[in-house]
Amino acid sequence: MKRWIDRAEMLDYLKISHTTLWRMQKAHFTIGKHYRRKTPVSKSYLYDLEACEKTLSRLCTTPIEA
Repeated sequence: MKRWIDRAEMLDYLKISHTTLWRMQKAHFTIGKHYRRKTPVSKSYLYDLEACEKTLSRLCTTPIEA
């Protein structure tokens, strides 16, 4: 499995929209750990699939406090 994948592959893997990925990126993902720019001046991002999966798994298994 590839470690860093582009946005299109990430969207296809998670079966989510661009907007949902952007919201996850802003709320739960850390630059450098979960995603990085393709090149220093690029507007395209690459995502670390393993780190993102771990974070999403943790978020899904954490009990919600009422």
